[in-house]
Amino acid sequence: MLPFRNLEEVAASLGRPLTPAETLWFRYSATMPDFQIYTHSFFLLLCLFSLGPLPLVLMEAMGVSVLCRFKIQPNVRVPFSSVVQCYRDVVAVLLLVVAPLQLTSYPLLK
Repeated sequence: MLPFRNLEEVAASLGRPLTPAETLWFRYSATMPDFQIYTHSFFLLLCLFSLGPLPLVLMEAMGVSVLCRFKIQPNVRVPFSSVVQCYRDVVAVLLLVVAPLQLTSYPLLK
């Protein structure tokens, strides 16, 4: 739980008005237990691991020649099925390893 009761206390402790994003987050998380907020980090990791490589995957699928300069084997194309299988493997590792580690490590951080 946050140590502030209202938005005015938060703004006073920061010494500035809250941004719209901060106000939205405060209203969302003000009464939420700490553990529930902590579990958000797993979903953040899932989004980052999903959306982070997406531009590279799309450029590879479209055959953008700019990428060829940076590839070790520029003439090798990765099949889309291999990309999907890699994504599935990464999500499986996130679900089977990272999520339990995140949830069990919470008491250590508390």
